[in-house]
Amino acid sequence: MDIPFKTLGFKPGQKKWGLKMIRYYLRNEESDYWPVASLDTYRFQVSDAGILDGLEGMSQGAGLDIVPYGITGADYSETGEKIDPVLNAGFEAYYNITSNLKAAVTINTDFAQTEVDEQQINLTRFRLFYPEKRDFFLDGANFFNFGINGDRDNPWNTRMIPFFSRRIGLDSTGNPIPVRYGGKITGQSGKWNIGAMYMKDYREEWDNSHFAVTRLARNFGDQSQAGLISTYGNAQDDIPNFLLGLDVKLGTSKFRGNKNMALSLYGIKSFTEFEDPGTRSVGRELAYGAEFVYPNDFLNLRIGHLQIQENFVAGIGFVPRPGVRQSYGEFLLGPRPEKWGILQVQSGTGLDHITDFNNRLQSREWYTTPLNVKFRSGELFTYKVTSSFDFLEEPFQIYEGHTIPAGSYNFFWQTISLWSALRRDLWGTADFRFGKFYNGSRNELKLKAGYKVMVPLFIGGELIRNDIELSDNGFIAYIYRVNMNILFSPDITLYTFIQYDNQSDRMGWQSRFRWILKPGREIFLVWNSIARDPYERFQMEEASARLKVKFTIRF
Repeated sequence: MDIPFKTLGFKPGQKKWGLKMIRYYLRNEESDYWPVASLDTYRFQVSDAGILDGLEGMSQGAGLDIVPYGITGADYSETGEKIDPVLNAGFEAYYNITSNLKAAVTINTDFAQTEVDEQQINLTRFRLFYPEKRDFFLDGANFFNFGINGDRDNPWNTRMIPFFSRRIGLDSTGNPIPVRYGGKITGQSGKWNIGAMYMKDYREEWDNSHFAVTRLARNFGDQSQAGLISTYGNAQDDIPNFLLGLDVKLGTSKFRGNKNMALSLYGIKSFTEFEDPGTRSVGRELAYGAEFVYPNDFLNLRIGHLQIQENFVAGIGFVPRPGVRQSYGEFLLGPRPEKWGILQVQSGTGLDHITDFNNRLQSREWYTTPLNVKFRSGELFTYKVTSSFDFLEEPFQIYEGHTIPAGSYNFFWQTISLWSALRRDLWGTADFRFGKFYNGSRNELKLKAGYKVMVPLFIGGELIRNDIELSDNGFIAYIYRVNMNILFSPDITLYTFIQYDNQSDRMGWQSRFRWILKPGREIFLVWNSIARDPYERFQMEEASARLKVKFTIRF
């Protein structure tokens, strides 16, 4: 693997570099670390990096990258019954202001080569979370993390996100909106972490399609920081929205020698010009919380509390459930018996308790994992028991033609998971949930498998099936996914992904061909289509084909 020095930010003449190396041996299910790591070491914790000394003679040039692109193709829509040609161009530019601070601008931004979202069936009352996949927003995304959002191991980290980049250039259903132009600055200056972004997209009949975010955080101690965030813009409604927040994280990896521990405190105030003056006068636009985490190998503990007031609005954020108080916690023990081929046995319990601001219980989920066994071979067995409560203030249409009446519901369910080692040429996973569900029952089966036919060819598939019986009648909801990856060479790849769900009755198909001529100089050929399934006969609804050429010029 070659990494051009022109792609890295560093001080000219710098001889000592911090370096942390991890090599994962898939066939043996083991990892090698340098410097030596303990079982409690966080995988990407840079504070314990080693020192690489003696590097001389490197040059990063002027630190300027100009990336023009050209794109052509065609769009088909069943409603228009015609094929529309596409011809477009744009560019991005990146400049290293300092060795650790980078600026980027984009004009007529295009995301044709981005991987599509996985189709999902929502069996809850709240919006589903879809991760960001577009390269421009992923680059430097960590500099915009706020509160607990950057903790990927935290199951509650998406309950309140003040800045969610998918609000820009995408509508509420995930369909693309043209991005006209934008810019950002990300990186570090001394002890300051800096993230600033401005973007303009095109929304028909909207006056407010300008979006800005600023994130500043100052490091202190070994692993602590304090900072602020502000956002301006509203992608959910055409009314102005401004948000301002503060957060503090106190962390260490040296508690009692080598244990990890952190305390996070955060609070945000939104300012929204509601169309209803009565609503605006009420106020109640705060969100705040705290979390303590002790994430170590033998004992993993997490306790947190979050409050989101009724009128809090994150215009370019993600807040699926406002107007609640939420307390949560998780406790896991993970001994390593060193016998019977077992790597680790985890057992524990967790609680998610949600009320409104009158302290009326809205939802509660208590779960216990008596057994989670990881084997040295890579196999995994898990058994989990969950008790749920949900209060429906009004009837809930869970699926077309199926509504759950308003009321309070207690239900109990169990989950069994069996995973084979992903290192095998043929591997599979199975998760089976069974038990009560509101006023009926639910059996959910998740099957996933992959087969490495040979080194350059991989074929995978996935099935998610929910058999739900309610008091009046029942329904079956299912999703199929198939993917095939062909690696012609390290520089030439073809990825194909096909998926179907019976709720939308749509089949999506994406194929992405990528040819890396040289680092930064690439050719993409992308096909996307959606077909509906009337009377079990797929009919093309819309399709697009794109040929994109990207050429990076480095100075």
